[in-house]
Amino acid sequence: MHAHQISGSSAESLQGRFARDGYLCLDSITTPEDIAQIRSLLDPLFANFDSLGDRAVDLAGPRQSGTPMRSPEVNEAAVLVPALRQTKAFKRCRAIARELLGVPVGYQFDHAIYKPPHNNTATAWHQDEAYSNAAIPLRSIHFWIPLQPATIENGCMWFIPGSHRTGLVPHHVANIRTAGSSSRTVGKTIAADDVDGSKGTACPIGIGSATAHHPLTLHFTGPNQTDDYRRVWILHFGAYGRLRFLLHPKSVVARLRGVFGDGAAGT
Repeated sequence: MHAHQISGSSAESLQGRFARDGYLCLDSITTPEDIAQIRSLLDPLFANFDSLGDRAVDLAGPRQSGTPMRSPEVNEAAVLVPALRQTKAFKRCRAIARELLGVPVGYQFDHAIYKPPHNNTATAWHQDEAYSNAAIPLRSIHFWIPLQPATIENGCMWFIPGSHRTGLVPHHVANIRTAGSSSRTVGKTIAADDVDGSKGTACPIGIGSATAHHPLTLHFTGPNQTDDYRRVWILHFGAYGRLRFLLHPKSVVARLRGVFGDGAAGT
């Protein structure tokens, strides 16, 4: 494994690098002040984690009563706090997604993860596409925005260059996700089978920078081995936003089959 940084000022186009590698490390997409604003909007959600219902989950799975969350995540933070959509980072990521995809884009999903200090919980190698239950493949760009410098020690992003070109690989269930401080199941954390981690490339980045990746790109974050939280906000922007999933013919057929059975759209 090795570390790599890609500057947004490289002579090679963003589209060319993204098509080749399936990911980008983007320098200075926003300002430290904007990152501070994002954190001021996200911190209260984690301070009130147990009041958020199923939007608050522990990615690491069940734990013993009275022990702290190991990998707390808040889903759809921008729905809970619409002011996040007005941040420079949100607008800049949307513009970059538009540039990479070459079509109008819209918000699809976001989540925030605050890995506690010395938690020893890695996020296993996986492809985001493996989480999708949609009738059509994802056509989206996924941004990972740290709220402090992201280092190998605190769990920066790792990617396997070019892995988006080999299609979806088999995955298995790594953990059962639980809601808030309860043991109620709210989904699963998955991991890719048989990944050669030696092919991974680390992307340590500073305040105001971000990574962007294809939904089929294999990626991983290590445990946070530092004395502070590793805080990150993750944004997904997709071609034509959620309208693509609503209006695509395959999605319409899938919904009809769900309502009327397999024979409804048989011809």
